[in-house]
Amino acid sequence: MITIVLWDLDGTIQDSESLAKEGTRYGFKEVLGREPTEDEFAQLVGRPVPVVYKEWFDDVLAKQILDTGTHYYQERAEQIPCYSGIPELLKELKQRGYRMGVVSSKRRFHVVNELKSKALDILFDVIIAQEDTLQHKPHPDPLLLAASRLKCSPENCVYIGDQPSDIKAADAAQMRSIAALWGEGKFERLKAIGPTMLAYTPLDIFDFLSTSRKQ
Repeated sequence: MITIVLWDLDGTIQDSESLAKEGTRYGFKEVLGREPTEDEFAQLVGRPVPVVYKEWFDDVLAKQILDTGTHYYQERAEQIPCYSGIPELLKELKQRGYRMGVVSSKRRFHVVNELKSKALDILFDVIIAQEDTLQHKPHPDPLLLAASRLKCSPENCVYIGDQPSDIKAADAAQMRSIAALWGEGKFERLKAIGPTMLAYTPLDIFDFLSTSRKQ
């Protein structure tokens, strides 16, 4: 029976993709004098940005680009909207007795501040961020750490995310998974990974959880 609902943040709870891209573009233009390529943007999706930058650049240059883009992003982060229906869903799940957590590849100060700006931080029992594990999604460690801190077996958890790396991480952690299709999630990419459920709207999650409680 599922008692723990774990959430990805970007592309699942909040619509931050456009601002994240703007911040990345700004950092590249200010430091490198050029914009990122589409391939570079694609490689950043679902992965910790500092980790990817260190694969591409030396430490000094990586820090310059990251700090410049982060400053641009932070100045505007409070404007990031939630997807329609998500705040109501989170509050309803909390009322129904589910414990919840956020597992994100983002740095902790981003995750905490962005949840606080929407008054959503109080709904979560655990937050796992980039700094908490050496390995990141699609590796299972971040999800397993969340389950451990909640003193819950992985098979009693479900993870909700919009990227193949989210579904792969849940599978590796032996958790059930819900592919979120209301934001950045693409049907073709996610269906091929084999999530436990495809959710077209946040309300679809109610049906899945209600069924799982009867099993």
